[in-house]
Amino acid sequence: MTTKASSNSRAVIYAILVHVALIALLGVSLDWTPKITAQPQIQAMNAVVIDDSQLIEKKRAQQQAEQRKQENERLQALKEQQLLEEPRIEQRQEERIKEIKEKEREKRAVVEQGKIKKQQEDLREAKLKTAQEEQARKIKQADKQRSELEAKRKAEAERQIEQRRRVEDKRRIEAEEEALQEQLAAEQQRRDSDREKLANAALAKFSALIKQKVQRNWLRPQTARQGMSCTVLVRLTDKGEVLLARVVKSSGDTAYDRSVEAAVYKASPLPLPPDVTLFEYFREINFVFKPEG
Repeated sequence: MTTKASSNSRAVIYAILVHVALIALLGVSLDWTPKITAQPQIQAMNAVVIDDSQLIEKKRAQQQAEQRKQENERLQALKEQQLLEEPRIEQRQEERIKEIKEKEREKRAVVEQGKIKKQQEDLREAKLKTAQEEQARKIKQADKQRSELEAKRKAEAERQIEQRRRVEDKRRIEAEEEALQEQLAAEQQRRDSDREKLANAALAKFSALIKQKVQRNWLRPQTARQGMSCTVLVRLTDKGEVLLARVVKSSGDTAYDRSVEAAVYKASPLPLPPDVTLFEYFREINFVFKPEG
């Protein structure tokens, strides 16, 4: 039996106890009925009065016994009725409990359905948010790709422009350098021509001076004959000192050749032009040594 059924049973018991208390109070109230006090009158009357009091008391006792019997019967009837009512009360209580449970189940079902609905709503909102975020990400990615592509196109265009500019600058510079080289070459050629002329003149002049100095220092060998000559390679310093003297075209007479080489060494330093820029023409010289010519 549930807590609510126990409460209903206690209520019935309390009602029965209240009825018993009322009956008890009623019995007590009957004892409060004023008793007839015999008056001190004639002795003959006393016997009659006593008999009447006894009858009244007896009648009252009978009435009280009858009332107690009726009250007991009522209590018994209440108990029997209670016993009869208990199954119905328990059934009603069980039905009420079932009804309450059903309502609670329905309430829980409604709450659960609300939770499910909310979860579904949250899921839909989450999916929608995810889809929106994905769409925004794709749009952002597309914008980024377009920006990168545009930047690449711009950079490529600038690179091509810069490349064309560099090519044009290179061509212009090459053309200018070529023109300058041609100009310099022409100038160098002119200078070389002038220098060549100057060097040839210096070679002619100083070769004769070198021959004269070598001839002054030459000791004729006994094997020397009229018309003999040899070609001598002479290597000089910028001061005219002889580093090397070697006959490169022999006269046919070894003694003659050796005498000429010795004369070259003995004539060192040999005369050179004062213009040091012409020394390259005198670093190595070949001259023909022929005393008579």
